[in-house]
Amino acid sequence: MHREFHPILLENLKIRWSGFAIRRVALNQHMPRVERLGEHVHRFAQMLVYLRGSGVQHLGGRSVPVGRGSVLVIPPGQAHRFEKSRPVRPICLAIDFETTEVIPWRESAVLGARDLALVERWLLSLNEQRRRTDAFSIQTAALILRLLACLEGAVSEADTRERGGPVAASVWAVVAQLGLPGLTPGEVAQALARSLDHLNRQLQVEMGTTVGGLLQRMRFEEAARALRETDRPIGEIAAGIGMDDQNYFARWFRQQTGQTPTHWRAAMRPFASKKDGKRE
Repeated sequence: MHREFHPILLENLKIRWSGFAIRRVALNQHMPRVERLGEHVHRFAQMLVYLRGSGVQHLGGRSVPVGRGSVLVIPPGQAHRFEKSRPVRPICLAIDFETTEVIPWRESAVLGARDLALVERWLLSLNEQRRRTDAFSIQTAALILRLLACLEGAVSEADTRERGGPVAASVWAVVAQLGLPGLTPGEVAQALARSLDHLNRQLQVEMGTTVGGLLQRMRFEEAARALRETDRPIGEIAAGIGMDDQNYFARWFRQQTGQTPTHWRAAMRPFASKKDGKRE
């Protein structure tokens, strides 16, 4: 186990809201018996968050690449199987919950750096609380709900623009006008006739990010969409979001997903044409 994270197991929870009930929260390292486990199903829904390691979750007939920051939503009755891609054993947070509603979330998402740091901070706080007392407290419930609210934001079906507010919408409008490639935070602020510091403060309040962070999110979403839905060469996709150096793009993409663009594309689109023969 990573030196900062200790096993956490909270069972028989009764945290409820309309149509949902959290039953179990577990943070642990994948042990050999888990890695040998074949395809299986649960009667409950699961949300999985990977904090270390990488691999592929096989969900029915689909293969979803996972790495540090990956979030997966597995509905009840969904057959799944994990296959790691590196010798290091993954550290994974699993939240089990029951629901009488159709789950309104995407199958997978990747946490941004800020949200991932918050999740890790809350898990450390949760561990400290559990070390101090075995009693389930309001503080423990509050931390679990903070975690879930953050993760729900990542897998929400809402478009990134809809998750923001008027300030984020104004940034989107500038991007639509000037184009994403090469666009800098300073140019966005200049186009909106505001100082960059002021614009960053507004975005921090509105959606917890900066202009630079929002531009990076837009670039990742556009690159992921192009890799998933087209056969365009990786160098062309990289240039399309303002990264002319394909090697830099490959390193940046791997930081976001734990996978190179080629491997991520192959896992997301198993039968896609592999036109791009360039090394990453």
